[in-house]
Amino acid sequence: MRDISRPFFRSRPLMNSGSSSRILVLTPRFPFPIVAGDTLRIVNMCRALSKRHTITLASLGSRKEAEKPDVAQDVFDEIHYVHHPAWRGGLNVIRALLSSQPLQVAYYKSDPFHNLVRKLLPEHDLVLAHLLRAGQFVEDADCPTVLEMTDALSLNYERVSKLNTWGIKPLLYRIEKGRIAPYERAAVKKFDLVTLVSEVDRDYLLQGSTAIDASNIEVYTNGIDLDARPYRDPGVAPTIIFIGNMRTVHNRESCLSFANEVLPLIRDQIPEARFRIIGHATDKTIRSFGSIDGVDVTGWVDSIPEASRGAIAGMGVMQVGAGVQNKVLEYMALGLPVIANQTGIEGIEATERTHFLKAETAREVADCFLTLYRDQELRNTLARKARTFVEEHHKWEAVLSGFVEDIERITRTYPSSRESGAATSQKR
Repeated sequence: MRDISRPFFRSRPLMNSGSSSRILVLTPRFPFPIVAGDTLRIVNMCRALSKRHTITLASLGSRKEAEKPDVAQDVFDEIHYVHHPAWRGGLNVIRALLSSQPLQVAYYKSDPFHNLVRKLLPEHDLVLAHLLRAGQFVEDADCPTVLEMTDALSLNYERVSKLNTWGIKPLLYRIEKGRIAPYERAAVKKFDLVTLVSEVDRDYLLQGSTAIDASNIEVYTNGIDLDARPYRDPGVAPTIIFIGNMRTVHNRESCLSFANEVLPLIRDQIPEARFRIIGHATDKTIRSFGSIDGVDVTGWVDSIPEASRGAIAGMGVMQVGAGVQNKVLEYMALGLPVIANQTGIEGIEATERTHFLKAETAREVADCFLTLYRDQELRNTLARKARTFVEEHHKWEAVLSGFVEDIERITRTYPSSRESGAATSQKR
């Protein structure tokens, strides 16, 4: 086990430091660098809490040592890292195949991490577990526990299983589908607070189950860092962009569908039209998509605003997905008119034709792009109204204010509720 702890003192005092708590945060993967929506969310949750509380991070990771960026020092007061090699996770999965346990939960089983958590728990007032993978280590903790689920995985896997695609990951999704739903519904009953990103995920988790206490499941939508995503009026080049981690089957399948079904319809009318994919991608993915006429894949970039410069639209048409699509919020912040389907806009309370254009079929998506290309006034109007929308409804500090209040309420009231036995009955 490698333990990374930094002697770090805040450059400014905590706000309301007199009532500050020590919060232990568990993540199944070290959250830096931020390459996916779930890590973006948990880091911003911790940042919101760190303004008034002391935050300890304990993470698993496949690398022997974790890179500790400067941004971590603005959020975490102490960092612990346990090496969990991929071979060990794979062995855990093989052992779990004959059980009913979700494979992703089995993958992250770790005695060294379990021991670290047990050592740290008595020093903290509350523990926040990121995803079910980390939640397994604190289901029976004798302190307030919070599970940040982000999405309802059972909904996610149900949707992915309907894709007509094969490979290792799609196969694992199909195996997980039958395992995750009962595990998920049993796990949420063991926490004092469960957090999700959208009402769609909450409703799905609750449907058909009267045993789950709906009062401890709260929804806090995602935000966007508006300073890091400065507004610029849409460009003029016939280019549509997609921002996303191309290591996920959701993003790959959505981009593949657009490249094969929508882009040819657009290029029939505008031969020079391009589809630019921006985000973390393997060399194989870059070569595969790069071989399609009109498609450019940037891979990892230092600046998303610069990589998206000149485009006239952002692609939010998802073949499969769950929760809130951060890419849609990014397009809106950057000044890129959004073309999205119902899955892509899910969880975002934007208004069709005011903040985005909605399209479901390949022909509808192509027509929306052609309309935007030919109408600069429409492009600019959609872009400006969408930027105003995210400024008013998706600033991180605003969307997470309720989360911070709920965490503080739990830490404040837990001792008395535990004495009355209410907490015990709720968590068992």
